[in-house]
Amino acid sequence: MTNRFIQHIIESLKSYPAKVFLIENNDRFLYRSDVQEAFNTFGIEITNGTSLEQRVRFELREPDGLPILLNQDNSNYLEDIQKQAIAIEFSIANYFQAYHIPSIVELDLSILDKLFQNQPLISLNRKQTQEFIDKLNTESKSQEQEYDLDDFIGTLNSQLNEENVNWSVVTRIIAEGISRTIGTPKFEDLYAQINKVNIVFQEVLQTSYHQTKNSSAVKKPRIVSKILDYLNFNFREKKIALIVIDGMALWQYELLKNGLPGTKHEEVIYSWLPSITQLSRQAIFRGDIPQTDYRQGPASEEKLWKSYWKEKGCHEFEIAYQHEKTDFSNIDSVSKLAIILKDLDDKMHFSTDYADLLMLTKNWIERSKIAQIVDELISNGFTVFITSDHGNIQAKGWRGLQGREKLGTNKSGSKSERHIEYSEKWLSDEFMTNNPEMGDSVVMEEQAIYFKTDLSFSNKESLVTHGGAHLLEVLIPFVEIKHES
Repeated sequence: MTNRFIQHIIESLKSYPAKVFLIENNDRFLYRSDVQEAFNTFGIEITNGTSLEQRVRFELREPDGLPILLNQDNSNYLEDIQKQAIAIEFSIANYFQAYHIPSIVELDLSILDKLFQNQPLISLNRKQTQEFIDKLNTESKSQEQEYDLDDFIGTLNSQLNEENVNWSVVTRIIAEGISRTIGTPKFEDLYAQINKVNIVFQEVLQTSYHQTKNSSAVKKPRIVSKILDYLNFNFREKKIALIVIDGMALWQYELLKNGLPGTKHEEVIYSWLPSITQLSRQAIFRGDIPQTDYRQGPASEEKLWKSYWKEKGCHEFEIAYQHEKTDFSNIDSVSKLAIILKDLDDKMHFSTDYADLLMLTKNWIERSKIAQIVDELISNGFTVFITSDHGNIQAKGWRGLQGREKLGTNKSGSKSERHIEYSEKWLSDEFMTNNPEMGDSVVMEEQAIYFKTDLSFSNKESLVTHGGAHLLEVLIPFVEIKHES
């Protein structure tokens, strides 16, 4: 559910004619990591590091972004930054005039949201403020906490009506909605709304995906094939660990993120299209356009990973690749580490629906010890990056392939039920000629056919899979985690 308090702050900031904010914040509310994560959900990055770190963030800011640079003295910035920015003072007291501010400034954001939406008409002292907080908490516990679907729809529509839609923000809203409603009566209606948003996303893919594939990796990777170039440009001399969690969708990362240690910087990037492991994971480790004759497997990935970093000047002993099992007993000399965690994808393919996968994901988070892995890595001086090769979708069966339709399929070796690739172009053309009703539901690329809606090449009523172009498969997390300073 949208935090109205945070949303109100962001809307007030966006009302300024500014592309950058220089903010003095003496109550240090904006320095809180949970506040910075909440702002990041709306596409606003808060930076409070060193002068050099803030300069880097300023130079690498996105054209449609709204960076906030925090400082106790706004006069410390160089003239070029000051010319492009608006300098303001921020205080939480501006949004809570009735409360005793020292009593609320450290409260959880969910409680602050309740206080913001239930402001008294008279000023309260410290004791009265605490009594008011206790009263709100008691009332909240007595009420059933249901996900507000109307709020979800309203927030989505507001984002989609922006002149430049920020798909990172949209997908984070969707991810939270999915994680909060799976297994509840509201999930079906929420999922229907997501499919409506996907129609808009498919139009964006048609016009911008080629540009995304050829985008610069300097500021951030916009697509999986640019991850290595981004790491090389920005972290060449540093110890980095890239953890690829096979098949992890954004909503699953929502379940994982609060248990991860360190300071997180979260981005949303594109998988390769179609979203099959053969192509998208290969694109990560090749650091380039995937090749169709590639044989997917750990040995191939390790070869690509080592080859890339050797070409960038790293020695063999500095590069390591680990698949499924992790061993950090001999990584002192390693500066470029790749880790593949595959079993979450296996659990996904065993799931009938998202309710199954929700339970299996929670189980995986505990059994995989992913939080301990990250903690050990950052304690050993690594900056950790977590990503996925593709997301997943709760799909419906269109129907399975029949008779002659199976001839020459599965050229890619994919086990996806949303993607087929014929060995000859005439076979895919024949399939589409015989099934003209499929035209609005699929994408055709050479010999490949894959779904862009929530259908699948299956007779099952419901299944969880990947391989298509739905936004739930394509938009995936890319997260930087470093030791808390």
